[in-house]
Amino acid sequence: MTGGILKEKTMKMVLMTVFAAVVAAASAASSAAPRRVLCWGDSVTEGMAMPRGKDYPAQLQSLLGEGYRVLNSGDGGENSVTIPVRQGAYRIVTVDAITFPAGESTVEIGDASDNGFHTVVGEKIMLTAALGRMIPVNPVKIGNASYRLSFRDFRWNSPTNRISYALQLTRDAGSSANALTIPAGTPVEFASSSEVGGAYCEIFFMGGNGGWDGRIEKLIGQYRAMIARRGEDKPYLVIVPYWRGFSQENKDKFKESFGRHAVEFPVEDSLCYRNRPDIHLNERGYALLARLLHERGAELGYWLNAQGNQER
Repeated sequence: MTGGILKEKTMKMVLMTVFAAVVAAASAASSAAPRRVLCWGDSVTEGMAMPRGKDYPAQLQSLLGEGYRVLNSGDGGENSVTIPVRQGAYRIVTVDAITFPAGESTVEIGDASDNGFHTVVGEKIMLTAALGRMIPVNPVKIGNASYRLSFRDFRWNSPTNRISYALQLTRDAGSSANALTIPAGTPVEFASSSEVGGAYCEIFFMGGNGGWDGRIEKLIGQYRAMIARRGEDKPYLVIVPYWRGFSQENKDKFKESFGRHAVEFPVEDSLCYRNRPDIHLNERGYALLARLLHERGAELGYWLNAQGNQER
């Protein structure tokens, strides 16, 4: 009799322990920070001409749910040198010395043709108006000090697709009493580059604004540099370039390079902006792109459902 009571009590204790562990695990899962998905790119990622919420990162967010936070780091007009710079794959330096006169906290350092920053191998970057938006470039670290970038007289000529502006650099007003010169060749680091360490998955699309000199090997190398920032063993997806003039041969080389990580978009006029040949998509096109990325991520085992199981 006593043995039966003891056995029953032991079983109750075991069940209570298991139940407590399950509750604790569920509580921890619900309170865990969302997994961050960073989408790097140009105006295609930004969602040009689409209302907020209709770009592909926003639609991917809807598909993934609250366990993920999808960040749109698309800046229209940027080339395939500038985007890796924002992500931190390429190091940059000041081209010329930057001088702040005594009493001045803001100076002009460049324009649309030359921002005043180059990669360490001498390639120009071309920042545009967004300055990162959801993953901002500011504050900018130059040497050991912090600064902020801004534009003056930013203009975009729609018919010619050309931009013009003056790029300004601002230092802390509290330190503006004295003159300051930043030497040429000083290392520069954008705040956006620090976001990569906290990413769960990254998605890449770039090249439509040049930066790769028409050489597919260079473009593939630029993508690989961004992927290598966290490591090829970490979750990532790349969108196969689909703009007019990007040959089937180049597409094949791209898909061969990235294998199952490469997501091909079946471009057609009905999915493009104004239903005519364009690199930019309409709402249906962006929705399809988001779905294709979600499906491929699920195939690769990237996405987890609310129960912590892989989506299929």
